[in-house]
Amino acid sequence: EESSGSNLAEMGTTFREALRTRQFWTLWFANVALVFCLMIIMLHIVPHAGDIGIPPTAAAGILSTIGGISMVGRFIIGNAIDRIGNRNCMILCFILLIGVLLWLQLAENLWMLYLFAAVYGFTHGGFFTVISPIVAEYFGLRSHGLLFGIAVFAGTVGGFFGPIFAGYIFDTTASYRIAFWGCICTSAIGLGLILSLKPPKQQ
Repeated sequence: EESSGSNLAEMGTTFREALRTRQFWTLWFANVALVFCLMIIMLHIVPHAGDIGIPPTAAAGILSTIGGISMVGRFIIGNAIDRIGNRNCMILCFILLIGVLLWLQLAENLWMLYLFAAVYGFTHGGFFTVISPIVAEYFGLRSHGLLFGIAVFAGTVGGFFGPIFAGYIFDTTASYRIAFWGCICTSAIGLGLILSLKPPKQQ
């Protein structure tokens, strides 16, 4: 039975078959929500830090921290995938993201922003590690390149609109607070979508 399941995973579904499944579109919209939030943080966290009085050099260090810890997140989540599975790892990353975005609403000092950067960087790296294997887990390898490409395109859609949304909010309110609350709500939607995913069929 294990050999049969392995062969099925290698064959997987065709591109057209995948498009007709609820799982594919659940992952697609979850990725839109995810990268919508991630790109808001990556492009606006330094201006936000400056806006609350953090010196420019220290604010730039926040972005460097995100990049450094992101590599750690990729390694740890990559190892966790083999132990607890792709879906559980994505759920974990979403929970951490929501928690650290709530922390960001309270962060007014440099150390608080660096703590945010460390946890956020971990989740950022984890998310980008799990996307490819979760697509392969649900749809196999038969059309993985195309399906993964479409999943990445979903992220591009979210990443395009997210920073524009945050910039508009800042221009309108002179603060990123509402934009970050928008990230929290959008992350919660993404978490709900992943929670709604049923495990892939093994037989």
